[in-house]
Amino acid sequence: MTDHVDVLIVGAGLSGIGAAHHLQAAFPARTYAILEARDTIGGTWDLFRYPGVRSDSDMFTLGYRFRPWTEAKAIADGPSILGYVRATAAEAGIERHIRFGHRVTRAAWSSEQARWTVEAERPDGETVTLNSPASATSAARWCTRSSGPRT
Repeated sequence: MTDHVDVLIVGAGLSGIGAAHHLQAAFPARTYAILEARDTIGGTWDLFRYPGVRSDSDMFTLGYRFRPWTEAKAIADGPSILGYVRATAAEAGIERHIRFGHRVTRAAWSSEQARWTVEAERPDGETVTLNSPASATSAARWCTRSSGPRT
C-alpha cells in the first residue's frame, strides 16, 4: 500500500506532537501523518514508567511555548508530562493524524524527485509506503524523526 502526505513525522512523543502542532499552525493546508511504532502517544514518558521517573529539565523550558506548563512542579514526574503531551495532542486534533503500530524500517531521499519515501511495517506484517506527492512544493517535502530510543 502506498500513501502520499506532504510531511511525515516519526514518533508521537513530546517532540513529534510539538512538530505536528507547529506544522498545523504554520501550514494548515499541508497533509501530514505521524508514524508511531507503539500503540499510544507519549514516547519516552509512556515507555519508561519506573517509580520516580521525572524530567531532568524544568518544564517551563522543556514544555511547549504554544501551551505553557502551568503545573506547580517545574521538575515534573513522568505521569504529569505524559498527561501534558496527550492533552496537547487531543486539544489540537493531532491524534487523528497518528498511525499507531507503524515501525519505520526504511527512509530514502530522492534528489531527482526531491522527496522522501518511507516504509513502515505494521503489526500484521504489511509494509506501508509513504511519500510526498510529486506536485508538492519544495517546502513541503520533509520527513522529521521525532522519536526517542529505539524499542
